[in-house]
Amino acid sequence: MQYINKESDREAGNKITEAYLHEIWIEDEQRYPVDYNDSFKKLPNKANSYYKQMTQVLLNNQNHYCCYCMRRLTGEGDTTLEHIIPQTADDKDALYYQRDEFPMLKKNIKLSVLFSHEHNPDLAQLPHSVCYDNLVASCHGKFPTTKHGGDIETDGHSCNHPRGAKCALPLYFLEEINTIITYEINGSILANPDSPWCEEAKELIQSAQLTWETLSDIRALWYVLRDIDINQIIAEGKNEQSRMDLIQDNLYLTEYSEKRINALIAKFTKKQYWECFLLYDWFHSYHWNAA
Repeated sequence: MQYINKESDREAGNKITEAYLHEIWIEDEQRYPVDYNDSFKKLPNKANSYYKQMTQVLLNNQNHYCCYCMRRLTGEGDTTLEHIIPQTADDKDALYYQRDEFPMLKKNIKLSVLFSHEHNPDLAQLPHSVCYDNLVASCHGKFPTTKHGGDIETDGHSCNHPRGAKCALPLYFLEEINTIITYEINGSILANPDSPWCEEAKELIQSAQLTWETLSDIRALWYVLRDIDINQIIAEGKNEQSRMDLIQDNLYLTEYSEKRINALIAKFTKKQYWECFLLYDWFHSYHWNAA
């Protein structure tokens, strides 16, 4: 998981929210509408909605990687906007996230329902449903899945969709995130037991379902191929036979069980799984921990 510095793109993100609020302002009543979700995705037009504009700002802020699983994202159908403080949160729910360690969630955000019911509210705090500081880019959690002898893609296996409104502190806002959540050479993801954030890290991992089997297999294979140039990996993966040779030759150098080796070869020789694997190139340069 990578550190996300919200400072760098805040001005661009806030400009989008402020432009959106200006457009939906109800002049006669001197207030904003209660519901934001639908119009944020449609205005000023569907082709260049405020939602799409915000998505690109967030992706730029995150180096085009999912905030949870580190999948590479384009913003073209593979990205969702994750609300750190859930859209349905009340005051009590929000307090869980508005901690001293996350000042942007205390200082820059107001619950949308409170914002909307204020007469001519101050824009020093923006409604949490559409505020840059409460949004991060997440993938759709889509992975290939084998069913009835065929391979299909299904949504919601990890990240934004399974998290929903479950508790998930934005630990990626902490500079020491790489010591809080770690990855092992077998592909597993762990909360560091020595970190003061250990319980919150466990909660985040569970809420976003980052232990999903295929996701763990992807991380394991990146560990296996870590010393091979990324361009060579891409080139040798272009056809099935050379892809199989690449995977097989390197897996047999590991201490993985025969069963797991065979399962990984069978899975990632398939084009659909291999293409998904390549989206996780962030792990190619990760400094792995021994299991």
